[in-house]
Amino acid sequence: MTDFFIRQITPEEAGKVIREIGFDESYICVGIKKYGFRLYKICNLTCAQATIVKQVALSAGADAAVHREVLVCGVEKSDLLIGATVAQLETICTKLLKQPFGLKELAHQLREKLSLTFPPALTIRCKTFDWMAKTYIMGILNLTPDSFSDGGKYLDPDVALEHAKKMIDDGADIIDIGGESTKPFSQEVMPAEEMRRILPIIEKIRAYNDEIPISIDTRHSETAKKAIETGADIINDVSGLDWDEKMAATTAELGVPVVIMHSLGSPDVMQQDPTYSENVVDAVYKDLYAKTQKALSAGIKPENIIIDPGIGFGKAFEHNIELIKRIEEFKTLGYPILIGVSRKSVIAKVLNVPPMEREEAAIALNSYAASKGANIIRVHDVNSHYKALKVLDCVIRSS
Repeated sequence: MTDFFIRQITPEEAGKVIREIGFDESYICVGIKKYGFRLYKICNLTCAQATIVKQVALSAGADAAVHREVLVCGVEKSDLLIGATVAQLETICTKLLKQPFGLKELAHQLREKLSLTFPPALTIRCKTFDWMAKTYIMGILNLTPDSFSDGGKYLDPDVALEHAKKMIDDGADIIDIGGESTKPFSQEVMPAEEMRRILPIIEKIRAYNDEIPISIDTRHSETAKKAIETGADIINDVSGLDWDEKMAATTAELGVPVVIMHSLGSPDVMQQDPTYSENVVDAVYKDLYAKTQKALSAGIKPENIIIDPGIGFGKAFEHNIELIKRIEEFKTLGYPILIGVSRKSVIAKVLNVPPMEREEAAIALNSYAASKGANIIRVHDVNSHYKALKVLDCVIRSS
């Protein structure tokens, strides 16, 4: 009797496996498209559009799920979930190009998503951020008296400099400096005070090290401009360019990278019973899409955009968990992803421990996020994350 050995293979390894089998080498690039399965959610289709897309999917050997009332036009709009191999999706796009009701544009957009690769590399000072190569670490330096974890620890510029030095030695790729706490229920700090806190330490870090990229965590364009002129390189705006109407134009004028984050309101009100009228992933995705379009319209270069789903910013525990679990879906926007869960309440809800005892849990969540596509991890403890992510990258970047 013949012994059969059956093993499930992950789609990411299909190319390696068919090569090992002895498949025709010249046909691998074409053949692999039949093994890579994709799921895409398409929103806001009319009944006619949804019906046609479903029928085209079926004709290609794939399938699509739509609202049960679509066939009788019982709803005005329907979302659609299409599941197909890459080869089938290419066939679907070709067929949709010949369809009415705006489906030609849908075909172009779907083809664009199919061809998405890693975002282009970004060079900041002497450092090239190659998103294919590794997971990058952003070390947090709070120059505030009231941050939830380390408020008041680094108010002295010399103490702050020593902490920055340690983070650099421990493997930080970026130092993120903030002069305004954005913890839940915190109040706005005016730009003058914000600059009083941050500019001296930017100058000190630059005098010590002229190569480490520095990001400025601010929602004020005046602060951002002065910080960049003083030696910072990146703007990290928790409001996603919404708080200060001049921020988008200022960022474009400065020509620097910007982290665009989702937040449900400003810090003083964002945690007052945060609710969403739709799935939180849909809501955050649509908001980040709108914010990135605003950035592009203002003249910000696409390669300078980084997105952040804003864990803890206007989200209940369940929202945060859902966003972390599905972080990979945000790759479809086409920008590098930053995530910040370090010592946040999403960990406390599970472990019920104070901020300084949440590091192991933060490593677990950040490692999961990195394995699913997060490119930059914003952390308090650089050293432990550097070790964890260096090993993780050996696994997830090995191919």
